[in-house]
Amino acid sequence: MNLRGHTTEGPPCRRMEKVLQQIADGRARGLKRWYGLAHAARCFRCGNFLQRLSLSLEALKMSRQIEPDVEALARLKARVKELSEEG
Repeated sequence: MNLRGHTTEGPPCRRMEKVLQQIADGRARGLKRWYGLAHAARCFRCGNFLQRLSLSLEALKMSRQIEPDVEALARLKARVKELSEEG
């Protein structure tokens, strides 16, 4: 059943993006969470957005658990220092 929800690829509904972000990062509670999940279940774009955002946030959380490459970190710090000395 499609209750005025989108059926094509695209951005989420304008008024739902903030709610969906709060659901994905765990800040939405109660009625707001229920409403957002109900909407995302019926709207292709919002459902897609919520799924992709949730997966992206989970990947970021997992990447924090992995130690960064020491050489890459050293190069990054050197570049930041270089840029701060230039400007």
